[in-house]
Amino acid sequence: MTAYDADPWVGLRPFGRDDEARFFGRNIETREVAELWQRNRLTLLIGDSGVGKTSLLHAGVAPYLANSGAHVVPVGDPSYRRTLPAPVITARGRTLFALLSSWQPTEDPARCVGLTISAFLRRQAPPGTSILVAIDGAERVIRSSVAAKPEHRLFREELEAALRAFPDVHLLLSIRPDCVEEARSLCGALGETPAEYELPPLDRQSAIEALTGPLRGTQLQFDHGMPARLVDTLTVEHGTSGAALVEPVLLQMLCAELLEGVRGGGTLSVVVEKVLNDVDGTLADFCSRTLFRLTSDHGLPTCEIGGWMRRTFTRSSEGTSPHEAAPAPQGDRPKEITDTVVRAVEDRHLLKFCRLAGGDGFQLQHPRLASALQRLREAPATWPEPTAGDLLREAEQAMSVGNPKLAEKYARAVLAKTEREHGQIHISAWIILGDIAFARADHDAARHAYDQALAIEAMTDSRSPAVAYLFAAIARVHLLQGDTENALGSARAARLITAGETITLLELGQALWHTSRYQTAVKELNAVLERDPEHAEARRIRGEIYADWDKWQEALDDLGSVAIAAPLSARAAYILAASRNAPVSRREVEELREEGRTHGLVLLYLARSMRRHGYRDLAAELATEALRATNPRLSRHHRTQAEKIVRRQ
Repeated sequence: MTAYDADPWVGLRPFGRDDEARFFGRNIETREVAELWQRNRLTLLIGDSGVGKTSLLHAGVAPYLANSGAHVVPVGDPSYRRTLPAPVITARGRTLFALLSSWQPTEDPARCVGLTISAFLRRQAPPGTSILVAIDGAERVIRSSVAAKPEHRLFREELEAALRAFPDVHLLLSIRPDCVEEARSLCGALGETPAEYELPPLDRQSAIEALTGPLRGTQLQFDHGMPARLVDTLTVEHGTSGAALVEPVLLQMLCAELLEGVRGGGTLSVVVEKVLNDVDGTLADFCSRTLFRLTSDHGLPTCEIGGWMRRTFTRSSEGTSPHEAAPAPQGDRPKEITDTVVRAVEDRHLLKFCRLAGGDGFQLQHPRLASALQRLREAPATWPEPTAGDLLREAEQAMSVGNPKLAEKYARAVLAKTEREHGQIHISAWIILGDIAFARADHDAARHAYDQALAIEAMTDSRSPAVAYLFAAIARVHLLQGDTENALGSARAARLITAGETITLLELGQALWHTSRYQTAVKELNAVLERDPEHAEARRIRGEIYADWDKWQEALDDLGSVAIAAPLSARAAYILAASRNAPVSRREVEELREEGRTHGLVLLYLARSMRRHGYRDLAAELATEALRATNPRLSRHHRTQAEKIVRRQ
């Protein structure tokens, strides 16, 4: 008997760090990827959605290297993480925070708020020691459709700077095939040619091993020959070699069906025979459940997506002939099937990217899905009621792929399904809703959501770090609204809680600054920097205070040290400090003016810079825009500054 008697297979989720003992069938790939990663500064692990890249890294390559004595950092992931409310993560962006906190999964996430990639790498090992770091799902930040987003651009700048500074770092990027060129471009910017490894599906024998390995030592066993029969139902010839391979995600789907049948009281032998007798029906049920959820998620008529897939990716030469899978160009779809919908279908492992003679396209994840699509129902025969935890994971996934509308739907479903007393799940749903409202600059809604989370958290443990972080988030939202007194009150409430002190000091320092208490504000930030001289966020805030205070040399020292991945306000504050002794670039001013057109402080810094160099009319225009700005609004103290510039005083 083993610890996995109840759940020997992981189902449709990827294998994680704790699943090494039940990860089978990838020994060769594990060794090959490990060797490439150790030997090369940059490595690309390329594979379709569902081929097993995440599982290979977490449960195969990383533990294999760690067991051999290599210095391997936990696999990084830029996906959304609800460990801290969005306002306290700062303008450096969620992507950087998510990556840094995933590299340190056992650390307090608050330590990542002021951390840079360079500072993280500096703490890892002595110079001359190879450090192996990986970013799984890197397409989420380098794909051309999202790469221009400010936080993704800043992420890339900081990553490039860190890799240049640390030649002993070996970076592996796990990506989908449609992002290979973007990944090569990133490597090219560093003057490197990456090693590339295309992860194939499982060969027949490895698929059998993946199916049977987790059952070793358990009471759950297959009859002789059954594993091979199951695997053979999913085997298909791949590529020019004609090798018979099995898509891992569909093998996991069959395992999930087997496990559900056993849990329902059937013996494994009976359940296997039932699946074997109607594999297409099993796949059709899988497709129906998946597509029903997708059409509901995206507000489309029932099985609209399934109908499009049936028309586009299957064909039959005769009306009575079995349907076959057929690839199609990416743009071959009605307007209702948006890029977001197509990516969602790909993420659910029904479609995968392919290259066509006329350009890029998609094809079914497995040829047998062509027959399954002909048997789609408008709604699945069985629809298990999702738990609150399931709904919360869906909300997080929607946030990760940049779909806040869908995330909000799932977060509200969590609240409808649970009571306030349900603790962390209820709190997490409110935090997600707060983060969504914060990203939309709906500050009243954000504050309401964080207030709700705070009320529940405080009932559980009024002195916990989570309470301090929520008070700090509420303080930051008040500041964005220009409400300095309430911001100061919330920051002081957070400061009373010893846990989470660094973040609360940052917020208290900012609140004091916005009430024109420069010296006291700097004192709070100095307390952070005494413990961590490299804390990027403390230096950024202190640098802006110094620039506002006309202590230009101190401002330049602080802001110059955080130039990589600096938010707009820091860049504008640097211009203000530098304008004391140097001409101002009008082009840079106009660029920042456009990027920061809703940011009161950015516009005020620029106005003060222009006034200093005699551009009084432009300064008045910028100050007027600063007074109208809403994200953030100017505090009373800063409004007074802007009004003087408008009056040309």
